Amino acid sequence: MAIRNEDKQWIYGEIQSAIGSLRPHGWRKAVSVLRELGILGAIITVIVALLGITAAAVYHAVADVREETALRTRTGDRLEKIESTLNLLTAQLAAQKYSTIPPKELKNHREELKDIRDNLAKARRDTPGYWPATFQIITLFSKASSDIEKVAEQPEGSFDTIVNDQLGAVAPVENSRIVLKNLIQGMIFKNSIVRFDPSVRLVNDVFINCVFIFPAAENPPKPLQEIGKTLLASDLSKVTLNAS
Repeated sequence: MAIRNEDKQWIYGEIQSAIGSLRPHGWRKAVSVLRELGILGAIITVIVALLGITAAAVYHAVADVREETALRTRTGDRLEKIESTLNLLTAQLAAQKYSTIPPKELKNHREELKDIRDNLAKARRDTPGYWPATFQIITLFSKASSDIEKVAEQPEGSFDTIVNDQLGAVAPVENSRIVLKNLIQGMIFKNSIVRFDPSVRLVNDVFINCVFIFPAAENPPKPLQEIGKTLLASDLSKVTLNAS
């Protein structure tokens, strides 16, 4: 059955509108030639079918890509959680194992503790129990990296709200056992055992060969989290802390 002229015009316009944005000049010319040859009806049917197939293929291809991307995202997220959990369990076991051994013996495990600390730096911080384990490992690693036997026998002093605009304006605190409270700014601590009170905030403070002790807290204040984050990624022989 022959296609009427008005139907040809309508179909021609629809096809031209659908594919005109892709190759307007080439398609128009081709369709015009086919029209003049009188075989437009059959060609239109083929083109419409091909356009339908192409659209369906593109739709399914895009859907497959989206599904694959979503699957990769979910899988990656799950693997990241599993890896973080394993790193945390390793840290917790190490904390239990080494927390009671003498500092001299702890030095023999320094590299192991360093590896555990480095893995915690890459773990997710929303993993349950992350901060308590992290603080314990930082303490153990700092003990393994310092000589604090004699300092540990001293009474603990307290530094509460000390503000120095210039670093080193006050003589460094050396060979001491101290707790830091509230704002501490512009201080230098050497070869000391430093315990952080939950209220502590640090601004431009330098710690050289110190041991760090944190309060037990599942969800510590933001400054303590910043201190922990910095210590996980720092050389503890000398580190500057800013956490306020």
